[in-house]
Amino acid sequence: MLKSLSLALLAVNPALSWDGFGHQTVGYIAQKYFTSEANATLGAIIGLNSNFDIGDAAAWADTVRDGANLPWSKNWHFINPKGDDPNNHVCTVNYTIDCPGSNCIIAAIMNQTNILLDTTRPLITRRNATMWLLHFFGDLHQPMHTSGFKLGGNAVRPVCWDSPAPCPGGTRNLHAIWDSAIPRKWRSMPEETTPAEDKVAAVAWAADIYAKQQVEGIDGYGACADLHGPGCVLGYAAESNRLVCTNALKDGEPWVLSHDLSKEYYEENAKVVEGRVAKAGVRLAAWMNGIARVLAANGREEDL
Repeated sequence: MLKSLSLALLAVNPALSWDGFGHQTVGYIAQKYFTSEANATLGAIIGLNSNFDIGDAAAWADTVRDGANLPWSKNWHFINPKGDDPNNHVCTVNYTIDCPGSNCIIAAIMNQTNILLDTTRPLITRRNATMWLLHFFGDLHQPMHTSGFKLGGNAVRPVCWDSPAPCPGGTRNLHAIWDSAIPRKWRSMPEETTPAEDKVAAVAWAADIYAKQQVEGIDGYGACADLHGPGCVLGYAAESNRLVCTNALKDGEPWVLSHDLSKEYYEENAKVVEGRVAKAGVRLAAWMNGIARVLAANGREEDL
């Protein structure tokens, strides 16, 4: 049982942003691969229950990033490689150069991992670290979160979706297409849904992905999970970054700005998006299972 935990230190808002279901899906996939140790560890530290489950925990970080609670965590959700030039087919990540002051998603994952492993830290601090990790693995596998080109595609705008191109009055940007438009269209979801509808959709998507993984023989235990250095996480970031050149901006920014992206662009990239969500879930599970093994090896935690 948890000791009394003062959530007044940091209010957890279960309401999700309109595209939170993607992060929820990653959480639900990961949970299917958690060891019993990981399930026990996360359940104890986060305090999971029917009102706040693993999907809610995986989506939590966006609610504090966009609100008044922890706005300084905003840079932890991405890395902006300075050498990116997808218009000339150059996509590259240099951790030393691209993560100044350790203020990027790669450093954030390593820092929050160290916090979670440190049982002398306050439980609320380790709780937040756990939920950041659940979220950041989703962000790490979204290609635009690893691109330095025009702020991760946020400044590639306006792009057209379900409308003839060009659409000068449009408000969408390329980042949002990958964050929201493609996965929602893939799962036949409307653009605006309630948190409850997001959760139902996320549970169903995770179940479908897991079923495919079982057919493919994926067991969830072979993913890279070196908790003591950035190698695994950097590799995942570089993998996502390459997809900016091979997929997201394959034909360059002018092409993206002059086509309806809900058509052939969507057809080319929908399975890529699902593949990134699927890998994020499996790799997150391996990471959390590794953390749970270390904590178990060091004995029971006195604060739980």
